[in-house]
Amino acid sequence: MSAAQERRNRSNLYTLSGALLASFAVVLVIVILAVRPDPMTRAEVDWSDVHASAPSPQTLVNPEFTEADGDWWSNRAEYIGGDNVEWYIGLVTPAGEFVSIEQFAGTVPPELLDVLDDADPVTMTVAGSSATVVDRSTLKDPGNYELVYQFPLASGGSLIVSGTADETEMELVAQRALESLKG
Repeated sequence: MSAAQERRNRSNLYTLSGALLASFAVVLVIVILAVRPDPMTRAEVDWSDVHASAPSPQTLVNPEFTEADGDWWSNRAEYIGGDNVEWYIGLVTPAGEFVSIEQFAGTVPPELLDVLDDADPVTMTVAGSSATVVDRSTLKDPGNYELVYQFPLASGGSLIVSGTADETEMELVAQRALESLKG
C-alpha cells in the first residue's frame, strides 16, 4: 500500500471519528436544552365552576373543604346529561391519593354495579347517613374502586364516594358531599 493510500485511509478514519463526536455533541446539547414538563404540575379543574354551569346545580353535591381539611384539588369535574344523569368530581387528597364523587339522578349504571359485586357489602353510618360500603382492597386489581361508599339520596338517586384513599379521607369527602346537599 502506498503512502497516499495510507493517508486517505487514516483521513477516512479521522473524518468518521470526528463526525461521530460532532453528532454526539449535537445530541447531548439537544438533550440538555430540551424543555421538559414539570412533573409536579397539577392539572387542576375548578369543580365549583363546572357545578355552577350544570343544570339545577342546587340538586348536585358541591363539597367545600376547610383549611383544616388540607389541600384538596380536583383533576376532573363533569356533568353528564342523558337518560341517567351523572355528576362526577375526581379529587386528589392532601396525601396524593384519589377519591371520586359520583352522583346519579337515577339508578346506578349496571357496569358500575358489576364492578362492585365482587366483594361483600356492609352497611354502616357515615356522616349521619346510612351507607353500603364495599371494601375491594384485597382484590388483585381494585382500580379506583378500592373502597366504595354508596348512599341512597332522598331525591331517589345515589351518591357514590370511592377511591384509593384511606377510610378517614373517604369519610371526610362523603361528609362534605352530604353536607352540601343539605344546604
